[in-house]
Amino acid sequence: MTNTTNRRWLVAVGLLLAPTLAFGAGFALFEHGARGVAMGGAFTGVADDATAGYYNPAGLAFQDGSEAIAGAYFIGFDSKFTGDNPFPGQGYRSKQEDQIFYPPHAHVTGGLAKNIRWGFSMTAPFGLGTWWPDDFAGKYISKRIDLKVFNFNPNLAIKLSNHIALGVGLDYYMAQVDLTKSVGVVNPYTQQVAEVGQVHMYNEWDGDWGYNAGLLVKFGGGLSAGVTYRSRVKVVFDAEASFVQFPTGNSDFDQVVATLIPFDRNVPGETEINFPAEIRYGFAWQGEKLTLSADVVKQGWDSFQELPIILEGYPLLSSVRPEHYEDSFTYRVGAEYKASPAWAFQLGWLRDQTPVPVQTVTPMLPDSSRDGVSIGVSYKLSDKMSVDVGFLHLMFDERSTKGVNPDGFNGTYKQTAELLGVSMGYRF
Repeated sequence: MTNTTNRRWLVAVGLLLAPTLAFGAGFALFEHGARGVAMGGAFTGVADDATAGYYNPAGLAFQDGSEAIAGAYFIGFDSKFTGDNPFPGQGYRSKQEDQIFYPPHAHVTGGLAKNIRWGFSMTAPFGLGTWWPDDFAGKYISKRIDLKVFNFNPNLAIKLSNHIALGVGLDYYMAQVDLTKSVGVVNPYTQQVAEVGQVHMYNEWDGDWGYNAGLLVKFGGGLSAGVTYRSRVKVVFDAEASFVQFPTGNSDFDQVVATLIPFDRNVPGETEINFPAEIRYGFAWQGEKLTLSADVVKQGWDSFQELPIILEGYPLLSSVRPEHYEDSFTYRVGAEYKASPAWAFQLGWLRDQTPVPVQTVTPMLPDSSRDGVSIGVSYKLSDKMSVDVGFLHLMFDERSTKGVNPDGFNGTYKQTAELLGVSMGYRF
């Protein structure tokens, strides 16, 4: 075969590899405490327990004693795809495999000096993944992807007066990505795309630093307002890609493919993700039994403009994929009613806008704007121990590629998600 044909094949493989890390807004998580989530995540102006380390570290300054809160959320997705012309065609349908994710959270706070308190939070601010069946028509774009991100976040809070407090902290993100997809090459003998193998790209753990700060003002009469900022964090992944060849039944074709793609070896690679900055504005009114709260959250997704995929020694398998994400807003409202010294009940609602332009909607993490409704209950087991349970139902808007998908894979995605969270608290 000619060098021109070989290069065309390699470019085709490179284009198929490039999209594999294109995540959507659906990988941002805020499930870091069952009580706050049950209030729709509108907790920036409340911030009255150890989870303030995430929602608003300034809230730690108004607390007494020491407290630890830890738990997890159990997240289940239902994701369906309906195809459109020209590919995979009207009438084509597929559904993701059932999965359950369980991002953990842990928060602890205590006194350091007069009007100064410390806190430490461990959260999973980004994560989740997709898993399509082996016969999925989009298997050359993605079969499975799994992203894990943990944030280790020490905070320091200072009460400047009885009404004003400041909080500052550091964020250390540790991230791991694991993905699998089929490798397709145009067979010159049939002029059809043949599944010649599979690529698995992964890294151990990589990380980097960011920072956060918060302000909380209590005006009197139960009114309070807060604002927090969490910086961007760019994580560079030192990854490896392993290729496995699948026989096609044509030995001549298989031999040529084996000379073009590095099968049966690990290829060093590199990519990076710019995790977005976030700013939260929160307002709350707290009465003797009733608390009402509202948050507006802006996420700086404009940081995610492109996705480089670099494979060492294989420039034709490397690429830089445009993403062009846009900043997005989330609107949250919540309420809590303390029915007795032992029992409290929460309700919440949210509207989360997608930052993903229609050109970037793909099977990796198809994203759309969503509404959420939440409910929860808190119970004090004793003077020292408590438990919070929360449930959140997310309803995603249908999202069509509108025939402009850059990979030529068009259709409509429909998703729902249920999240059940449990947090245990202990005062000491």
